[in-house]
Amino acid sequence: MNGSYLKLVFIVCVSFMCTHANGQDTRIATQDVSLQVAGSALLAISGPEVKLQLSGASEAGDAIAESVENSATRLRISSLVNSEEKRAITARISEDLVGTQLFVELQEPNSNFVYPESKGTLKGQQLLDSKAEVTLIEGIGTCWSGKEEGDGYVIKYLFKAIPMAPVLKSANITVTYTISLVPSDPS
Repeated sequence: MNGSYLKLVFIVCVSFMCTHANGQDTRIATQDVSLQVAGSALLAISGPEVKLQLSGASEAGDAIAESVENSATRLRISSLVNSEEKRAITARISEDLVGTQLFVELQEPNSNFVYPESKGTLKGQQLLDSKAEVTLIEGIGTCWSGKEEGDGYVIKYLFKAIPMAPVLKSANITVTYTISLVPSDPS
């Protein structure tokens, strides 16, 4: 008999909860919805492998090349920021060079670039260093480059011998590009 009494009490409680919940319904219902736009900061490099070689002399007495350039690769970008935010692109090399220097310049993208007014300010040719990042572009807003062949900022490398360097040494290095938010100016 005790088992039947417990079942009856349970049924009454469940029935009471259902009635109570139905009493909350009205002609109008509201719901809080949080809407967020996730920022995006993506970079990719497209194009062939970059090989920069200072040519040696083919005959005794010939000049040795002092510099060589390459503009065959592109830096693609997707950047989404809110109206107060700006991004910058920086670069650094993986190790110090001996007797040579590597410069890089990001140049104007092609016409497929979406929101070109937000592409940022190109900083011109910069000497790459292994100890510190150098800024290549600043003031980037919401924009994207496209992902077809030729889309993105043109990456122009200039590999130079240091004048009067006693030794010039070959190297296999990595150039690392980084896109990041820039702290806003409080003024």
